Amino acid sequence: MFDSLFSAGGTIALPAWAALGAAPWLGRAKPAIWALTGIVIPVGLGLVYWWLMATYWSSAEGGGYSSLSAVHALFQHPGLLTAGWFHYLAFDLFVGTWIAREGERAGIAPVLLIPCFALTFLFGPVGLLAFLALRVAPACARLARALYARQPQLAEFGGLLLAIMVPALVANYLDPRTLNGVGVWVKPLKFMASVSLYTLTTAWLIGDLPRERRDSPVVRAIVAVIIAAGTFEVGYITLQGALGQASHFNNDSTFHVVMYALMGLGALALNATALPLAWQFARHGDALPPAYRLATVIGLVLTFVAGAGAGIAISQHEGSTFGALAGGAMLPVVGWSATGGDLRIPHFLGVHAQQVLPLAGALIAMWRVPFGRAAVWLLTAGYAAAIVYAFRLAYAGVPLLRLPLGN
Repeated sequence: MFDSLFSAGGTIALPAWAALGAAPWLGRAKPAIWALTGIVIPVGLGLVYWWLMATYWSSAEGGGYSSLSAVHALFQHPGLLTAGWFHYLAFDLFVGTWIAREGERAGIAPVLLIPCFALTFLFGPVGLLAFLALRVAPACARLARALYARQPQLAEFGGLLLAIMVPALVANYLDPRTLNGVGVWVKPLKFMASVSLYTLTTAWLIGDLPRERRDSPVVRAIVAVIIAAGTFEVGYITLQGALGQASHFNNDSTFHVVMYALMGLGALALNATALPLAWQFARHGDALPPAYRLATVIGLVLTFVAGAGAGIAISQHEGSTFGALAGGAMLPVVGWSATGGDLRIPHFLGVHAQQVLPLAGALIAMWRVPFGRAAVWLLTAGYAAAIVYAFRLAYAGVPLLRLPLGN
């Protein structure tokens, strides 16, 4: 019976998806198709799902949603596994119809939505993410043009770093090699993203300076140092990742020792560009809203003090963690230790003061918050306190979030 139900569900869903993809070219039939794919068929599939769950839920001993093992036990029963299939079919078709409606409202060419439909049917959320990427693409293009108008060299360099993340992501997916339990491409990807964000933020901030200051010798030097140091940092870390070798704390040869020292100087130079830029805002930012100007100056100074300071602390300690268990769990995405203290947390907070405080200052100015400068100082105090607290946690060997030992 369950095999027949499984086949019946697919037999209903596949023509519905085909009709959804063809609907823009079927004229007056389109509203009817959307009603079927967005309401009638998902409701029908949902009713089958409800019947299967209500009938067989009690048959799955130990099954439920409280843990991964409970979910595994739940879907060991063929009736509940079939219910999961109908759950998948119903929600994906509903989401696909939403994509069709939103795509038409946004003026997206129907042919561009077809890959989104295919990805939604096959991989669920991946199709939704693909559609959302299409939705934000025009805004991203406008942002790219604005960044280029503000500082073309940094905009191009930051964009290049984002572009080379694509093959690096493919390599990370295909390459099974690890280094200290982490994929060899993870660190290059992190540095590509980090240096790109730093570069593009600097490009945006330079655009807020008076036009005559944007081409001053100081600003040209800032641009040159960011491109040179960023290229060296990302290039060497990517090379070492491709070779499956450590870029940091690598004492295997004189070459690696020298390169690590040069990396430290490059990172320090990269962070140090925040100081002359802060000075430019302090000296030549009279036309800017006071709260935004103050927040930008403080944010840039804090970027160097805390970002470079944490980087130096990591280098002196010859590692980022304190009291972390070997093979211990790490926080998803960021990779911070979940079993011991980690200096990468204050380093992260310090480096991203470049974005957080100027953005907060811009919002304070835009919303015309009373006593805007005082609000900036208060926010700065809170942010600085968070950095100090992160340092204290790291040196005390306490993780930001404690997770059990990884397998």
